[in-house]
Amino acid sequence: MARFAGFTDANGDFEGQYFAFMADASSIVVGSLLGTSPVTAFIESSTGIREGGRTGLTALTVAGYFLLAFFLTPLLASIPPWAVGPPLILVGVLMMRAVVEVEWGDMREAIPAFMTMILMPLTYSIAYGLIGGIGTYIVLHLWDWGKGLLQKHG
Repeated sequence: MARFAGFTDANGDFEGQYFAFMADASSIVVGSLLGTSPVTAFIESSTGIREGGRTGLTALTVAGYFLLAFFLTPLLASIPPWAVGPPLILVGVLMMRAVVEVEWGDMREAIPAFMTMILMPLTYSIAYGLIGGIGTYIVLHLWDWGKGLLQKHG
């Protein structure tokens, strides 16, 4: 999200990144222990950043709107599923901005990225897409490690 906000330097680092990553990691752990959905920064946050929201006040404003939406849930439930499609397409387009950063020449990077992108819509699950991509990444790197080990000692 720091990259979307323009806070990163040439190396991709930003001021206070250690604390940001620690806050994100600890909130994921605590959220998981409490049985909640993942508490982390998602790609949807880039929409708010793109519109100019870069502070904690943005998060509090959104939280207020979510609280208001809680009381309007019966009315919002009447919105047909097909009407939600266009915003989801826009979020998908925003997510595709990161595709150009994949090193497509390195198959150890390209195949897991492609597996992640293709499995998410095919399985209707972000989690299954991530599991497939991470699993493919691990298998490919273990294969290269084993091949290198055999060449070195074999």
